Amino acid sequence: MGQEQSTLEKNGYKIESETDNGVVATKNSDRYLIRKLKISTDAEFIAEIEILKTITHPHIMNTKNSFEDEDQNTYYVVMDYCQGGSLAEKLKEKGEFLQEFEALSWTVEMCMALRTIHEKGLLHRALTPENIFFSKSGTLLVSGFGKIQGSSNNTHLDTVGNEVINYSAPEVFTEETYDAKSEIWSMGCILHELCTQQFAFSAETTGKLISKIISGPYPSLPDQYSSEFCELLRDILNRDPHSRPTACEILAHPLTITCLSKKSKTTAEHLQTQLNKLRAVADNLERVHQGTTIGSLAGGVIGAVGGITSIVGLILAPFTLGASLVVTGIGVGVGVAGGATAGVSNITNMVNQSSDRKAIESIIKEFEEQINAVAVWLQEISNSLQMIRGRCYSRDTSNNEDSNFNQENWARFGPTVGMGLGSVTELFRLLRVVNIGKIAAQASKAVRVAELATGAISTLFLAVDIFFIAMDAKEIHHIRQKHTDGKTRSEIMKFVQSIRQAADELQGVLDELKCIISAIPLLEDERELEWQHMD
Repeated sequence: MGQEQSTLEKNGYKIESETDNGVVATKNSDRYLIRKLKISTDAEFIAEIEILKTITHPHIMNTKNSFEDEDQNTYYVVMDYCQGGSLAEKLKEKGEFLQEFEALSWTVEMCMALRTIHEKGLLHRALTPENIFFSKSGTLLVSGFGKIQGSSNNTHLDTVGNEVINYSAPEVFTEETYDAKSEIWSMGCILHELCTQQFAFSAETTGKLISKIISGPYPSLPDQYSSEFCELLRDILNRDPHSRPTACEILAHPLTITCLSKKSKTTAEHLQTQLNKLRAVADNLERVHQGTTIGSLAGGVIGAVGGITSIVGLILAPFTLGASLVVTGIGVGVGVAGGATAGVSNITNMVNQSSDRKAIESIIKEFEEQINAVAVWLQEISNSLQMIRGRCYSRDTSNNEDSNFNQENWARFGPTVGMGLGSVTELFRLLRVVNIGKIAAQASKAVRVAELATGAISTLFLAVDIFFIAMDAKEIHHIRQKHTDGKTRSEIMKFVQSIRQAADELQGVLDELKCIISAIPLLEDERELEWQHMD
């Protein structure tokens, strides 16, 4: 532990705790999960880490950094820390079957992560609920890649226990092969577990378990799940890997497209609520500036600690439904008492370390996280529609447009992704009426719009930093000082202006996304109506 701590500290990381998954450490107030690997120099492994460090995806845990301790022959991999816990923990907490939309939603997010890493030429090698995590705001992230776990064997059977074998595909045992299709099977096993709270395949011994996976009865789902949903799972758990759908084909299923459309709409609505709360922060702070707190603290020596506590409480009022106003009341009381005993440095430290600042930053991070996720979801819908049209229509090279519908290709494609007759008919109707090119352009625009949001959010983060550092006894002086030169000297009002400017920019981004979402028609099927009823 001493050597490990020394190595991490040398790289700027302070150990906070140890978990089964690695070491939790902090650096510059951010928290990370660091995995420690005892491996020899492995060019393939190093190359994989370098690829992972380049991937930025809302459903893949970011690999931030990596470094080696040559003396200890140890390799450290630094990843984002997920405060929402693992899927395995959530399954234990649930204690009941998931609704179809929730189970499908998590599976779609897993599928998008798998498609991304498969396109990069990588394999996960250990896809289990223990290696799937959630951010603080509930976004699913895939982590625990096999080689980061310490395994360098492609079939991964020499280094895993029954907990991974439960999710292993038949071809791993019969043909000793492991590829992208094997991970689709693992995802199917997880989907079954989400719906039943039980393993798709289980047995008393490893030998019996393997036998069940190879030739045992197909696991069924409870009656509450739709036949189309059950058919999709059955195709994912097809024992013939050649007939098993790819991640792209699963994302092209009508259920999946409908799920992503609904997720985009509901998330945009949630972001609008958060944005309204952000504006309420500015309104509350302006009221503080114009008289509420000033009146309470007027006259004589101003209690700096009380003033700061009041302001911090009022900032959070919109996010905590008024709970922080209790803090405000305490702050005002201290201020009236005139306790100007704390030094500027103590006040700054108090505010910087407060949970209030973390709460504000959490709201901003959630906005950034989810707006990027919506952009990716819209891109996935566009990609899926383009793939379906490409599979089922022949191309007229003279005008570079889709022309003849290929009945034979359509007949092969539908069953590949578990489409029943109703879904095939509905999807065919959709392809006939929608402008795929326009949707593709809109989806690409969504990605660019999300990038604009990142700039506004970065500016707001900077404003938060400046505000909390500058909020000391000098602030009260600036509040009471007249603006003879017409410039805003109060840090409170500077912060208010920053919030409102960022909110206006983010509103523009959100309005663009809403417009793009409305341009993508939903598949009109009964499952969407049922999902709306569940909400």
